Amino acid sequence: MPILYGRLLRPSPGHDVFFPMRMVFWRPPLLVLPVVLILACREQPRPLIGTALGSTFNEAVTMALEDATPSGTTAVADALLLAERSSVAASAIQLATTLLSKPSLVAVVGHTNSSASLAAAQLYNDAKVVELAPTSTAQLYSAAGPYSFRMVPSDHRQGWVLAQAVARERPRDARVALLYVNDDYGRSLRSVVGAALDSLEISVVADLPHLDSPGKTRTVLEDIQTVIQTKPNVIVWLGRPGSLHSVLPAIRPSLGDVPVFASDATTTWSLRGNPDGVLTGVRYVDFVDLDATPEGRRFRDRYRARFGHTPGGGEALAYDAMLVLLEAVRSGARTGDDVRRFLDQLGRERQAVHGVTGLISFSLDGDVQRDPILRRIPAPDAVATNSP
Repeated sequence: MPILYGRLLRPSPGHDVFFPMRMVFWRPPLLVLPVVLILACREQPRPLIGTALGSTFNEAVTMALEDATPSGTTAVADALLLAERSSVAASAIQLATTLLSKPSLVAVVGHTNSSASLAAAQLYNDAKVVELAPTSTAQLYSAAGPYSFRMVPSDHRQGWVLAQAVARERPRDARVALLYVNDDYGRSLRSVVGAALDSLEISVVADLPHLDSPGKTRTVLEDIQTVIQTKPNVIVWLGRPGSLHSVLPAIRPSLGDVPVFASDATTTWSLRGNPDGVLTGVRYVDFVDLDATPEGRRFRDRYRARFGHTPGGGEALAYDAMLVLLEAVRSGARTGDDVRRFLDQLGRERQAVHGVTGLISFSLDGDVQRDPILRRIPAPDAVATNSP
């Protein structure tokens, strides 16, 4: 029976979609044959791995797919890459629904952040499709279901790193302004950091939520005077770096060079080179240091040569997420349940997968076994270094 293979289409603007279509044509036999013989003629579709990611993460995934399929070899899985442009629940659910409409889907790399990953998690778990989130840290994700995995530890680990950094900075007289974005990401981190600070008997003098988008509710800029009046000597920022960039110039005239410790979202700002120097000296949580290993440096250099800009840890984690899912399929996984078992066995019945970010295995909660690190945003054009 003839088999026709569709072309691998280049993504059109707004839709990063790749997957070879396979069509099988056959003529009905003249005689009635046993059903089992007819079914045997139908080829088992290859497993499909999808993504719901931002553009740079999808670039990293594209590299992983290319690396896993050297010239002249056949891909072990088909891939459908979708671009995620919003973290709101409705958008995440729409992307998840699109992916789940594909009958051979076994796993998804996504989503881009905690809010989106949590919104889609129940759909994936109900369908028994693995969701492997590259950078989602919210604690609730650990309890989302047996098909929910992630490439980073939960906020519990990150929160303690931040609290202990504050204790080292001001061992006797810390007065903390705790500023957090009012969404799944910020609230989760605020809960952990607040509890850790309390257990270390560190005083929190300001505890204020904000949204990144003005006009919806209070932004942090509207509470600047409240923050200043409490006279903090440490700021803990659990939000996006763009908002922090607008806040620091308003705080510095009154609070001077008050130390700032920020959550992992600030990693994205370090890639911009801090051109105006506003965030110089801000210490932030990261999960990957690409400069620390030969594998990380090679990934960074290859990615930069391929796409023309520098990747961060998030791109490396997206690359490794696709890498480990392809390894699951290569080992024989053909269903989402097979992929789940493969991930559960890593570091136990199976050897951990070696990626560009290190050895990859998961806890019983689906969280990767990885320690957060604390880094510092350098002055413009300076070389980034790990915080002591």
